[in-house]
Amino acid sequence: MTAKVIPSHSIKMFRYRVQFLAKDLWKEKNPVCRMNLALQLADAATTLARLEVEEAQKFQQQSASDLVSDSTEA
Repeated sequence: MTAKVIPSHSIKMFRYRVQFLAKDLWKEKNPVCRMNLALQLADAATTLARLEVEEAQKFQQQSASDLVSDSTEA
């Protein structure tokens, strides 16, 4: 059985990282640990937002090129 490895800088990995950090932040009692988790969460969420923007731009470009190719075929 082989394990699936998710690339460390992929959008999927950052989605997981944000999800787990948020969950850990809610559970943490120590204010210093919460502070550190919040900083890590902010950093991961910022990176995720940038990756999501890139994905949205790729999607829009693909949709636009699909519309152009559909209109030229008709």
